Amino acid sequence: MATIFLYRQKNERMKAGKFAEIAKDMGIENRPVETAEALAVHDGKRALAYAQPGARFGGLLFYSDQTKNQAEDVKKLLDEKSAKRWTDGFLKRFDLSPREVKDDRIKVNVETLSYVTEAVVFDGKERKRKKIKTETGSKILLNDILVDGPRSSIRMVFKDRETPIMMHCGIWENIEVYEERELIREHDVFTVIKEKLAQRQKGEINYDISDIRLAYYAGEYSGGPDLLIPYYFVDIEYEDKKAREMGIAEGIKQIVSVPAYR
Repeated sequence: MATIFLYRQKNERMKAGKFAEIAKDMGIENRPVETAEALAVHDGKRALAYAQPGARFGGLLFYSDQTKNQAEDVKKLLDEKSAKRWTDGFLKRFDLSPREVKDDRIKVNVETLSYVTEAVVFDGKERKRKKIKTETGSKILLNDILVDGPRSSIRMVFKDRETPIMMHCGIWENIEVYEERELIREHDVFTVIKEKLAQRQKGEINYDISDIRLAYYAGEYSGGPDLLIPYYFVDIEYEDKKAREMGIAEGIKQIVSVPAYR
């Protein structure tokens, strides 16, 4: 019988002093406001907030420069290497990466990635594709299984400077094993999904299960143990006859999440 771990994540209760240092690093000099659930500061142009443990998005650090538009054109976009260097340095400088865990049942790998996003730009005469922003993201693996969700990701958006105009940084401070449970087989999930779709659609609509992937999901905190739970994420594509008649190849898509343990 294959098994899988459920993990309890622990987020840092950030002190006002550390938060103020981060704000200053982002160019905000104003004094932060502190409540039981969050720290926040703004100067009319930029805003920074951190959700304390126990809040719905506990552990999430968010920043926005409201003077900048992600879609606006700039003369020279920050390169990918510089964006990654700034992101890695910021995480290290303020100790925002997960603590090292001395437990053979826990293997965490956090990798930051950088890439350029293009957009279609219209100058009044013609439309053309142009590099519009440089972004950094994260790939987080827990025992070689991808971790996803709003409280387990890093994303920063850069324009023409080595300071992001948007930051979403949500990673646990520490993690521990909560339970070991039986892992449901991917084949069983596939079979159940097919049976339920057959009952619902009554054979009138064709569909295709295009992908099934196992991942841990760190969603909103809603009370009780703050757990990282494994799910199977199932991609379903339904046939759209009208779209096909119009020459559109892809149909309506749906992602279904199914707990991967019993």
